[in-house]
Amino acid sequence: MSMRSKAGFLSLAYVVVASAVFAGNEANPDAIELAPLPMPVEFKSDMDSPVAFDASTTVVVDCPDAKGAEWLAAHFREWYGKDAPKVVSNVAGVETLPIPIANSQLASEAYAVRADASGVKISACTLAGVRWAAYTLRQLAIAKRGTFKTEGRILPSLAISDAPHLKFRAVHLCWFPEVRPQQMERAIRLAALLKFNYAIIEPWGMYRSEKHPWWHWPNPTMTKSEVRRLVRIGQDLGITLVPQLNAFGHASSSRSCTLKHMVLDVAPEYEPLFEPGGWNWCLTNPEAQRVLRELIVEMHEDFGNPPYFHLGCDEAQPPSCPECRKRPYGELICEHISRLADFVKSRGACAMIWHDMLLDSGDPRWQGFVKSGSKTTATLADTLPKDVIICDWQYSYGDMKETRKDWPTMGYFNEKGFPVAGCPWMNYNAMKPMADYIAKIGGFGIVETTWHHLRGIDWVRMFRYGASAAWGTPVRGTGEYGATPQFDTEFAVPLRLVGHDMKSTDYLDTGYLNYQVPPAWWVDN
Repeated sequence: MSMRSKAGFLSLAYVVVASAVFAGNEANPDAIELAPLPMPVEFKSDMDSPVAFDASTTVVVDCPDAKGAEWLAAHFREWYGKDAPKVVSNVAGVETLPIPIANSQLASEAYAVRADASGVKISACTLAGVRWAAYTLRQLAIAKRGTFKTEGRILPSLAISDAPHLKFRAVHLCWFPEVRPQQMERAIRLAALLKFNYAIIEPWGMYRSEKHPWWHWPNPTMTKSEVRRLVRIGQDLGITLVPQLNAFGHASSSRSCTLKHMVLDVAPEYEPLFEPGGWNWCLTNPEAQRVLRELIVEMHEDFGNPPYFHLGCDEAQPPSCPECRKRPYGELICEHISRLADFVKSRGACAMIWHDMLLDSGDPRWQGFVKSGSKTTATLADTLPKDVIICDWQYSYGDMKETRKDWPTMGYFNEKGFPVAGCPWMNYNAMKPMADYIAKIGGFGIVETTWHHLRGIDWVRMFRYGASAAWGTPVRGTGEYGATPQFDTEFAVPLRLVGHDMKSTDYLDTGYLNYQVPPAWWVDN
């Protein structure tokens, strides 16, 4: 560790790189196998001049936080075993690599890496930066050539100066009854490897509550011990897990297209907690507010008391409950959500909600954009606490190739004084423009939603495009959806590394499909 002060480190190490350089092997640009690509400040790579990355290698870490070198050494041992490179802290007088700094908010995650004949060097100001540097090196390192089994690794000669585009980079993951715990862990680990720093976990009837054991489907796999285990994994890897509880619409904890209801289908005695039919919570029933608060406390504690809590609140319907119909709908909703947001705040966290109920579906300003509200629910944009984070999900229905450059609904919430996060889904070509727009207006960040896609090519595209957009770089490749070579090594490598970390051997936990040929096909053919 250098003996200079942290302030001195910042003044020496934070050098703005004025001109962008993004260069690979010009004869074979596809040799760059890294996701997301570095923020285009500086990236030079040459696999034709490999650098040893094995037990004979010393990796010098220049970071004022001693945990940086400690974390790296421990994970090198985990990843590479006897072939792990040696890790040492920098000493006074050794060159400090210039670290990019787009703005002070992103500085803590910036890093620089150099690998050449002189060795391997990492510069970062925090443990977070060291992690991102390590994930970059891990994806780029390949086994030495010409041996039967792996005997150490090599890196391309490279110089990378890298920093994220947005401070808050989240992926939204749904824990459906059909999702196995291994899939959820795999998605969380992969998100971290692709440099997402938050994962919002929505239970969909799978969270096993001790306070309210009726509030889940039978035999839920999202147990307290499993949640806490995943939270610890996330903390180690640099990704914070954030719980979501649908506190208004989606009270069934099922998708509207199934008509399933995790409570009323199996425990109809709890019907008074919900609107008739079960889609919304009954907002005038004080027992519903009590239950929601108790679930918030339980989930927040199980998730390690993270700085955010997502309250859902999308796609609700007007009340048919005779008690709820006695009060103005907008007033009732605002009181309900504001009270819950204040309760979340009392626990030291910021509430997050989906945006759609805050936009009047009949307002011509929002034509072509996602909106689910009415004139009364739209008043929420004027009465909600301004520290509630608005998650604006714009999916470009009907045209997933849309590449618009402005997002009026996000601008609207930003002008109202809310922190706003852009939330894409499968509109791949719109993801980077959306992230760029959020950065331009000083928005909160981006939340890549995945919903029922934790398998399949759309899952691959969501992670690849979402991670790249949040980091500020395009997906490698050209053509529709950034076409990659026939075998997508850029995604296969991190996916396989995650499987190694989980010590997965089950066929179902490899690749991005459960089966290469669906079992039903074999039966029918």
